Amino acid sequence: MKKSLLIATLSVLLSTSIYADSVVGSVNGMPIYKSEAENAVKMLTGGKQTYDNLTAEQKKGVVSIIAPSKLIAKSAKSDLSQKEQDAALSAFWMQKKASSMSVSDSEAKAVYEKLKAASKEQSKVPDFEKVKESIKMRIRQDKVIKSLMQNAKVVVN
Repeated sequence: MKKSLLIATLSVLLSTSIYADSVVGSVNGMPIYKSEAENAVKMLTGGKQTYDNLTAEQKKGVVSIIAPSKLIAKSAKSDLSQKEQDAALSAFWMQKKASSMSVSDSEAKAVYEKLKAASKEQSKVPDFEKVKESIKMRIRQDKVIKSLMQNAKVVVN
């Protein structure tokens, strides 16, 4: 009795979650879920629209926007080694974390001045404005690494 009740409950829960995230399209047999479509619509409209309120043509457009990422993900999984996948994931994570860090122009200018002073060919150093964003990204990455290493326990055997 308890076993059949448990199975019935699980069936209801599973079917509810399947229906809650129904398939709204596919690409090469890979399902595109409503939650993915909702996220895409939210991003495209700044949260002002929902997938359900779109016309059939707009829904087709949203599914077409999602399709390439599905194909890329599948190709990456089959074409890249696990080591390459890990490296790509690490790079993506680093980029995501670094983009959330703030760096002032004065911080970037200070690094620029140090790099410029260390250069043997002062005349070939580009203007600050041309390299400012690259320097800021490097500083952001350094901040991410510093925060990771802050509580890390590195052991050498």
